[in-house]
Amino acid sequence: MVACNHILCYNFPNKQKGEFTLKENNIEVDSSKFKNNHNRNLILIGVFVVIAIVVTIILVVSLSKSESKPKLTISETHMSVTYNEYLGYSATITGVAKNTSGGNFSYASVEFSVYDASGNNVGTALANINNLGKGDTWRFEATLFSFPSTRPTSYKLVEITAL
Repeated sequence: MVACNHILCYNFPNKQKGEFTLKENNIEVDSSKFKNNHNRNLILIGVFVVIAIVVTIILVVSLSKSESKPKLTISETHMSVTYNEYLGYSATITGVAKNTSGGNFSYASVEFSVYDASGNNVGTALANINNLGKGDTWRFEATLFSFPSTRPTSYKLVEITAL
């Protein structure tokens, strides 16, 4: 077998590829050891990359599950509608919000979209509170301030904020 570098060529008649020993400056260099170390390093890098990917996936899944737990549970909602001949209609959505997070909130709010009989969005009803403690119950009144000319007939909870 012949091995060459940029300056010299060496002839190794009794050696197989990957088994030869080079001597330069009285140092023996076994190329098979370099090849084995290189392969081992590539395997280690691959293992670390796979571990990093798995850890990232686990973190993303666990964070998304913790964020999906309700912080406030909403119940007993009801909408009442009033009419003022000078302003138009107004609506108030009442209900109960319970802090189920296991911690305290410095601020919480509930937001509802309000619709008329044709399904048109006529505005937003909003209620908020400061300092809602762990396990506290809040009886909210979310008020529609847009005073539409058509009567509000339905509503939908669109956002719960708890900080």
